[in-house]
This record gives sequence, structure tokens and C-alpha cells, in this order.
Amino acid sequence: MRRARILLFALFLALANLPSYQAHSSEWSMTEDMGLHLRMNMNGVSPHVERINGLDRVWRSDGPTGTVISDCNEGGVCTNVSVPSRLGVDFTVVTFANGTKRAYFKDIDGANQQVYSAPCSDAGCTTIGARTATSSEMRVPTGTKAWGVPDPVLLPDGRVRIYIVESPVPGKCTEKIASYISNDGISFTKEPGWRFENGYVDTEILRAKQGDYVMIMADIGCTSTNRQMLFVSTSKDGLIWTTPQLLTGPGVEGLDPTGYEVSPNVFRIYYSQGGPSQTFIVKRGVLRFTPATVVMSTPTPTPTASVAPTPTKSAVARKTSIACFKGKAVKKVTALNPKCPAGYKRK
Repeated sequence: MRRARILLFALFLALANLPSYQAHSSEWSMTEDMGLHLRMNMNGVSPHVERINGLDRVWRSDGPTGTVISDCNEGGVCTNVSVPSRLGVDFTVVTFANGTKRAYFKDIDGANQQVYSAPCSDAGCTTIGARTATSSEMRVPTGTKAWGVPDPVLLPDGRVRIYIVESPVPGKCTEKIASYISNDGISFTKEPGWRFENGYVDTEILRAKQGDYVMIMADIGCTSTNRQMLFVSTSKDGLIWTTPQLLTGPGVEGLDPTGYEVSPNVFRIYYSQGGPSQTFIVKRGVLRFTPATVVMSTPTPTPTASVAPTPTKSAVARKTSIACFKGKAVKKVTALNPKCPAGYKRK
């Protein structure tokens, strides 16, 4: 038992001298590329960006013609791209594993507005094939406000999910985000529940990996500023999301964000912002995620306690006795190695 107590005491001292760790919270931040919009010179809403041949191809809704396209370089110089035919509005693109592309967009169909999809006819998706309605549930009367802005995303398992703004009841900040799922990217079925409630709109999936989803979005002016602001949220499955985090700093007021990941946890974002004379301009910024860091601190070493060794029992020497005789005299001698004295003999 004594040896066991000594070992436990030594273990306690060792653990007491291990380094301690302190976690610092992770955070999202976004900064606007200040003044870049003057070079980009792009107006419109609902931008969508894809990286194509070293350029940012930006589709956006700008006026009665529907969607227009620009290619932008790293310096923010944007060049208009010819669009041979109408592409609808809220235009987005999904690239499948085999390299084919499919466009998703909103368009008017008589008295209704409907979300459609169509195959891209060229690699840059400047023209599209015959349109197909995605779902009878992604269809509302033309006069319905705060509805649409579909955000399709290719999931890790190859399916396509569309996130879309719906307004089941009138009122301020009552918009909700629904989702629809498809095995082929053409026919969609609504998924149960809501992904977000309370006025979040204009969702855009920035990363969709197994167990690792990142989304940027806007609200409908539900903060104390009464202006549309940008938020970010994360998810493990694309269905259940964390409470959206309000982005602060320059360049976080806007709507219809879109973007892509340029390096781990760094995203390029395009978004619309209100301009003069009721116009909307397209801006660009950088969204960054700083993971939580763990700082190691080493405590002051504790002096090692000295432990007295357990004494070892040595063998105890025993004396013996002998009887020595001299005539009739008898003498007893006791010693470790007894010997008879002179003149005495041991029988």
C-alpha cells in the first residue's frame, strides 16, 4: 500500500506540471474591397458568381432584359459578356460531377412566377436549353413579394438542394427559408420544416462538404439599423443551421450575397447595395473565418517531493552458546563464534 501511495503522489505531481490550454473563440469577419465597385461598374441585384478560366463570371438581374453577364479580373475590371437570349432573373448555375452545368432561375409564366431549370448550352452558360419547372410548390402569383432568390447547391452525395425565400404570412420579418431536394437536379420535392425563420433571405451556400456547410445571407432589415445586413451560418448537414451571426465592419450592409472559397476559410463575396436614384450597385468583399485558437501556458514547476526509501530489513545475526570444560570446572561461552578460553576444552 505504501508503494501504491508513492506512485499516486508522483502521478499527481506530473499532472500538475502539464501545460494548461485556453481556447479563444472563433470569429467571422468581412471587409469590403473599398472603391472597387467604381472600377467594376456593375449595377443590379441577385448576382451569382462562378470562377471560369481565371475570371469571375458574374450573372445579375439588371433591368427588364433580365440577366446580364460580366467577366471580372482580380483588379476588378469587368467586361460585359454577350447574352444571345433571355436568361430569366435570380440566375444561378450548378456544375455537376461530370462537368455539365445546369441553370436555375425565376421567370414569369402568365399570372405566376415560377422557378425553372435548364441545361447550359455552352461552358460559360451564356445560353440555355429548354426550361423545366422545378416543382409546383416553387410557384406563386406574380404579385407575391419577398419570394424567390433560389440558391441551388450540389451536395456531397450528388443530389441538388434549392434554398428559397418564402413568405407564408404577411408582415415584417416573417420571411422563411425553405429547401427542396432532387436526385437528378430537375424534379424537386419540398423538405419538411424551415431552414431559417424571422426574416432571413437571399441565402448562398459558400461551402458544401460532408459535415461542413457554410452559408452567407441577408435579412430583410430586421436589425435595429432597419437596413439589410449580411450574416453567416454553418451546418453539418445543410438542414439544421446555427443561429446566423451578424457580420460587422465595413461592407456588411447589403443583399443577395454570392461567392466562393478562394483558400481555406477565405471567401470572395459579391453582393448588391443600394445606390443613388433607387439603383443597386454590385460590390465585392472578403469573408474570413478565424478558427478558435488554443494557447498553451506552462505553469511554474512544482518542486519534486522527496520520498524516503523504505528501509530494507537485513538478516539479524544470532549468538550461540557452548560449554567448555577444565577438569571438573565448566564454563559457558556465548558469542557469534564462541571459542573456549585457554585451558578449556569443548566436548
